[in-house]
Amino acid sequence: MTILIYFLTIVFGIVCFVIMKKKRYKVMPLICLIMFICFIGCGIISILSLTLPYGELLFYPFGATIFGLIFILVGVNDLYSLLRCREKVDGVYCGYNTYYGGNGISTQSPIFEYTYNGTYYREQTTQNISHKRLNRSMTQGNVYSIYIDPKHPAVFILAKKINIGTIVSIILGLFLFTGGIDSLLKFLSMLLGR
Repeated sequence: MTILIYFLTIVFGIVCFVIMKKKRYKVMPLICLIMFICFIGCGIISILSLTLPYGELLFYPFGATIFGLIFILVGVNDLYSLLRCREKVDGVYCGYNTYYGGNGISTQSPIFEYTYNGTYYREQTTQNISHKRLNRSMTQGNVYSIYIDPKHPAVFILAKKINIGTIVSIILGLFLFTGGIDSLLKFLSMLLGR
């Protein structure tokens, strides 16, 4: 398990480097914050598991706390997207990118072309949609209404409604975060009680 954390530390470090190099933190600040927290959190867990005598015992409490915070921030990012993407424009649906998860689960991120203030954009949405829903409701080449962020027109969403996944993410994050903090406090009281 510690090898996985070392690997994740390296991967998130590379992601953070690319974010800084391409200055994506200006366009998607919360997503970038999540990536930085992942990098710092995995780095802290890696250092603690290497340096402390019982550092591997802190793996699960710190991991739960950090990943709980990540789930909370992912949910907050979705809610933030609903607030900041408020200007309705017409965009041409161009297809989608597929991202595969475990157990054969995949999500699709639709790609749209649109013009805003005379500038042409071809961007992928931050909202993930199931393949079934995407094929049922969208046809490539057709025009659909999307909502963009007027300050950063490259960021857009398809619908201004709260997704059940957002609520689940926040609730799961709260459980993980509070469980991790509780475990850390119990571990520290046990350690200091000796």
